[in-house]
Amino acid sequence: MRSLADVITDVVGLLSNYESVKRLIESYKELLKNESKSKGKVIRVKEVSTYIVIGDIHGDVDTLKTILSKINAEELRTGNMALIFLGDYIDRGPYQLEALMSVLALKEYSPDNVILLRGNHEPPKNLIPYPHDFPDELVMRFGYDKGLALYNEFMDMFEFLPHVAYTKEGIALLHGGLPTTTYQKAQTIYEYFMGISEKDRFMVMEEILWNDPIEANIASSSSPRGAGYLFGTKVTDWFTRKFKFKLIVRGHEPVGKGFKFNHGGKVLTLFSRLGPPYFNSQAAYLVLRVDIKNWESYVESFIKLVRME
Repeated sequence: MRSLADVITDVVGLLSNYESVKRLIESYKELLKNESKSKGKVIRVKEVSTYIVIGDIHGDVDTLKTILSKINAEELRTGNMALIFLGDYIDRGPYQLEALMSVLALKEYSPDNVILLRGNHEPPKNLIPYPHDFPDELVMRFGYDKGLALYNEFMDMFEFLPHVAYTKEGIALLHGGLPTTTYQKAQTIYEYFMGISEKDRFMVMEEILWNDPIEANIASSSSPRGAGYLFGTKVTDWFTRKFKFKLIVRGHEPVGKGFKFNHGGKVLTLFSRLGPPYFNSQAAYLVLRVDIKNWESYVESFIKLVRME
């Protein structure tokens, strides 16, 4: 069986060569740009029976390979399956370029079946997270001028990543959390996730990338992160009722055992990397079978774990 880990092997082997990396970026950027033009920032996932969802990677290409080794490459390309990444491919980990280029290679391998969402560490230029050591890695590897040139290319590419994916079964997938700016104001899912007016748009994007759930019967509270908000159960209850959703899957937060539930099981956080600086004991990803009756009652049973050796 050829796995998705095999698909990324060739790409990882090319990353010591500046010209090879530059050519790959140009190819990947064009792919994402064309998809963004046709599908926008809020995309509906094709109808499949299985959704595989991977949370934050943060440069941990070893755990990523472990997860991908369990997924049949041809089944992804030709079968009834979609692979969705929740963002945060870079920063804080030892193999940031390898992780980012690996997920981009998977997107090129099966563009219709692989979705790469934007995380807050794939930032807009005026909302840089801390720490953000990806440019430092590129400079160390390729020198100042070439490293900075690659970084600027990646920053341009990040603008083409979608912010939200959703499915016909009522699953919303995003990096951070549900926005509060358009809470109780939006009439459509596009208004909710894109903003009702032009002035809403950046704030809604910031919330999608930065928000975290809080176990309180409130709409929102200030976030200790310094960007975005904490969203309470009122927002989740309104969103799921208004737009007929059953589950929100997100990343963004380090979780010791790899996953956690909030808001009565309606919000699932996945953290899909291991090791420093988080030192979590498990990484988690989701293999969600929606062809099973009442699948929403069995979400935890679809969570797969990778443990520290």
